[in-house]
Amino acid sequence: MSRGGGVAERVRWIGEALYELTGRRPLVERRGGDRFRITVRVAAQPDRVVTREVLRVLGAGDRYGHGSTARWERLWTEVGPPPGEEGER
Repeated sequence: MSRGGGVAERVRWIGEALYELTGRRPLVERRGGDRFRITVRVAAQPDRVVTREVLRVLGAGDRYGHGSTARWERLWTEVGPPPGEEGER
């Protein structure tokens, strides 16, 4: 999947691919306008092949990153315009 697809198509593809790779259903949140964040909890350290594929999937978004709390780690990617640019086209 390239960044050329529509927002909804990319969000759906990323969510399905992360679910297949991690076995966990990602959380999809609308963050305003046409911007969505897809977040998946990291439960275990995957092997190199899965890690590479997860990074490839995250890269299909426009921005991605990692976060953690005392209880768990998570990976996220956003699809759509950056915050504050929803109305600019």
